[in-house]
Amino acid sequence: MRRPLWQAAEWPLGVTLATATRAVLGSSKLRVDPLFVRSPAIIVHWHAHLPVMLGLCGRERHSIMISGAPYMAPIARMAKLLGLRVVRGASGEGGQAALRLLEDALVRGESVELAVDGPAGPAFRARPGCVELAFRTGAPIVAVAYRASRFVITPGRWDRQVLPAPFGTIELVAREVPRHEGDTREALLARVQSTLEALRVEVGNA
Repeated sequence: MRRPLWQAAEWPLGVTLATATRAVLGSSKLRVDPLFVRSPAIIVHWHAHLPVMLGLCGRERHSIMISGAPYMAPIARMAKLLGLRVVRGASGEGGQAALRLLEDALVRGESVELAVDGPAGPAFRARPGCVELAFRTGAPIVAVAYRASRFVITPGRWDRQVLPAPFGTIELVAREVPRHEGDTREALLARVQSTLEALRVEVGNA
């Protein structure tokens, strides 16, 4: 029953979410760190900041990996409507094939987006896909977060999703994750984690 229901919800829910995102971004004063538009780059953020990131990354025509689980079909549709190039997959469900498609995008000179604690948590714990992409392509990892002057945190969600209200100010903050000669994957992943955590403290809303 679950898959047909989510398939039926894909378009109506996806359109509704995309329309709401456009309305918020269109009515808000945006301040975007220039580092965000650097290309190619691996844009990483917490799942808490997914709503705005889908809209902003869509404007830049980034590629994004979204879980192939049926319940994510409306989110994938939303992302496509916002302008993102969507590849479906996550750990254990086509994730390696999806990573290869993101790798291809980076090689073409495009940027990719990853909510690195998705699709189902645990919240604020980075997974290694972004590091694997960095090692395969040499692309920089850019950590991002946003602060909003008016927002709510979605109740009952594992990711504490930050939903900005219309007619406010949204500021996107970006930091490149440092890389050092001789880095291991574990060391770089730890630096992704610490950079994102520092940004979360800085923006103060997740």
